[in-house]
Amino acid sequence: MNIEERLKGLKLVCLDMDGTIYKGKTLFPTTMPFLNFLKQHGIHYLFLSNNSSYSLSDYVEKLNRMGIAAAPDEFYISTDFTIDYLKAHHPEIKRIYALAVPTVQEEFRKAGFEIESEDPQAVIVAFDRTLCYERLCRAAYFISRDVPAFATHPDPFCPTDQPTFLPDCGAFVCCLEKATGKSIKVLGKPDPEMLKLAAARFGLSTAETMMIGDRLYTDVKLGLNAHAIAVQVTDHAEPNQSGVDPDLAVPNLGDLQNILAKVLD
Repeated sequence: MNIEERLKGLKLVCLDMDGTIYKGKTLFPTTMPFLNFLKQHGIHYLFLSNNSSYSLSDYVEKLNRMGIAAAPDEFYISTDFTIDYLKAHHPEIKRIYALAVPTVQEEFRKAGFEIESEDPQAVIVAFDRTLCYERLCRAAYFISRDVPAFATHPDPFCPTDQPTFLPDCGAFVCCLEKATGKSIKVLGKPDPEMLKLAAARFGLSTAETMMIGDRLYTDVKLGLNAHAIAVQVTDHAEPNQSGVDPDLAVPNLGDLQNILAKVLD
């Protein structure tokens, strides 16, 4: 099936956030017209991000401040996938030690997990913007004693439009694995199960889904791994040094909208 035929069957668009619809605190000008185009054509969309430094309510508030009237059911974050993964594959785990911001720890509590600092059954490594050395040491201690560890995603850094650099969950994983000599199970994009579960929320298959993002090794690779339409937006992307080739590469969402309009209108 060629790309035009695949686009004609499109029913769900999953969008990365950081570097795709905004960067830092700046919403890209092509974002709102693209979302409105999808609505007009009856195509569902879902914000699908690896960034586990925000809770669901944090994300809703963040997008609302940018002018996107987002609803809670329009998100599927690596935190959600981690919770779904643990419940599906490790239902015995109830007590966790979480390197996560307080609002994300609360997401795990709401999902039925107990936050435990003495005798956890698992360690969760998220993008913890409140990380301190004492808590990093505590996580390393549990991991060194063979408590299984799960990371929400592999990204080594988070994009920003501010004059700083943001080490992300993948960097924490490298630190902990190097210190303890133990392996951590890394979830999130590009694990194809994440996209399959996202599409299943709408009763759809990944063949009817498009995954859009700026990062080849997470966003695009996720789309390819799950046999969805994999699209890279390149305006704010890094040079392709990964050997991962998207189905489509466009400068921004406006250019993708023009391609879809030719097929769908």
